[in-house]
Amino acid sequence: MSVHKPSIRLKIRRTKIVATVGPSSSSPEMLERLLQAGVDVFRLNMSHGTHEAHREVYQHIRRLSKTSGRTVAVLADLCGPKIRTGRFKDGGIELVAQEKVTVTTRKVLGEPGLIPTIYEELPNDVVTGDRIFLNDGLFELEVERVEGSEVGCRVLRGGFLTDRKGINLPGVALSAPALTAKDREDVVFALELGVDLLALSFVRRREEVEELRALVSGAENPPYLVSKIEKPEALKNIDGILEASDAIMVARGDLGVELPPEEVPVAQNQLLDRARQFHRPVIVATQMLESMVDNQRPTRAEVSDVSRAVSGGADAVMLSAETAAGAHPVEAVEMMDRVAREMENYLWQRDGHGRFDTPTPFNLEQGALPLSHAFGTAVADLSRDLLVRAIVVLSRGRGTSATTLSSARPAAPVVAISRNPRVCSWMSLLWGVLPQLVESEQPENPHALARRLSLELGLSAPGGYLLEVGGFSEDPKSNVPTISVLKV
Repeated sequence: MSVHKPSIRLKIRRTKIVATVGPSSSSPEMLERLLQAGVDVFRLNMSHGTHEAHREVYQHIRRLSKTSGRTVAVLADLCGPKIRTGRFKDGGIELVAQEKVTVTTRKVLGEPGLIPTIYEELPNDVVTGDRIFLNDGLFELEVERVEGSEVGCRVLRGGFLTDRKGINLPGVALSAPALTAKDREDVVFALELGVDLLALSFVRRREEVEELRALVSGAENPPYLVSKIEKPEALKNIDGILEASDAIMVARGDLGVELPPEEVPVAQNQLLDRARQFHRPVIVATQMLESMVDNQRPTRAEVSDVSRAVSGGADAVMLSAETAAGAHPVEAVEMMDRVAREMENYLWQRDGHGRFDTPTPFNLEQGALPLSHAFGTAVADLSRDLLVRAIVVLSRGRGTSATTLSSARPAAPVVAISRNPRVCSWMSLLWGVLPQLVESEQPENPHALARRLSLELGLSAPGGYLLEVGGFSEDPKSNVPTISVLKV
């Protein structure tokens, strides 16, 4: 057997790219270059920057999207209860293994042997024997005593600790709410802007997502909610979180600190499989091309990481510091685009994308499969059997039909038509979906519209087959799915 490059070159990249905006990428010129390089979703990180700076970036993105004719989504990422150290007199201290150190909630500057923290509930949450990780798990402390505002610890793994580094408490049930006071202010701001997606950090249970849902429900066109999975508790409660969310993000930074590192790839695969069973898109995030913050080329391991996320069925892969603060933001997006396309070409040539080996989510002995699963699988199979060039979906609600078909991973791209700009932006996140915004009044016959758009987008040629699908609703009881086979 010989190994060679895939002969199939797909026109449309199925896996979407999320890029974080920051100092390296906030100018109109750089945003335009990132858009041209292939960004589908721009992320505004509420942990950094001012509201005014985010507003300016948001306006640039909307203007560029309009002038380019490309639908892109804007995601606002809430901080959540991020626990950090305070500041130090000399900018940092040396932690020496086996030496004693005190973590305090007093408002003081740190010094050798004393680490301040902004998390006031720390003494109430930890007990003797708990571990405290600092700076993304690089340093480790063990709690030996708790007295008032002071937590006495022994250093297990040391190093030089600097200002405002993250603190993780694996196995500790935090009393901090998922929605902080700052988050609530940021939600009001995000609703005022009109962002398409809102990400909730450190989700542990469905009730936290429902609290955010209630907070945004009064908006005229509320954003879609993304739950960030970065706590072990979320893995235990994942079904409830998926039911309450519109999408999830596998945030491997904090998750990789709180779980043993060897467990993170397994958790990622399990989350990808489970989310698709619930028809929820998944963003895989954190350190995907981290070395490109400084270098123009990624490591081989990073390329393999992106490829694995694509082959595992991720709807989107995300760049964080690479585009926010890195020296090569455009090159990072271009690299991610090339890696995703190469893997997708291989997957398509192998089996028309297939179903990513996802097991049947329900026991057939318990009865029929849910309609959405059975219908989505049938459409995906038909798209492969007929070598369909495009699947056209007319969305009259919040994109449920497009989401259902995207989860089935059909062989052809899904052209999703909507009159709602928010719904089109949401569909920019969905695997294999090409959103198309149409005028509020569209007299054209649906079959004629499907044929015309597929030709204009260069997806089909005369004589080829199209599928036209619709009929799914947010309320499963209202589902009346239909499928038409059209010849161009």
